[in-house]
Amino acid sequence: MRNAVLATLLTVAGTTAVVASPAMALPYPNDNESITFIYYSDASKTVEVGMYVYGNCLEDFQYGVRTRYSTWHRTTCPPNLP
Repeated sequence: MRNAVLATLLTVAGTTAVVASPAMALPYPNDNESITFIYYSDASKTVEVGMYVYGNCLEDFQYGVRTRYSTWHRTTCPPNLP
C-alpha cells in the first residue's frame, strides 16, 4: 500500500512539474513583419528596461536587459518607396 501511495505522489509531482514550467516559443514573423518584445522591470510594466526586435523589416537589434515581464507585438513592414 505504501509503495502505491508513493508511486502516485511521484507521478502527480512529475506531471505538475512539467505543466508548471512550459517553454515559451518565440512568435515567428511573416515575410513582411517584425516582432518587437519590450521588457519591463516588474509586473506593473511601467519601467522599460530592454527591447528585442527581429524579423524582416529591419536588421535585428536589442538593448538593455531581458526580464520575465514583457509584452510583444507584430509590426507590418512599410512598402518600399521608389
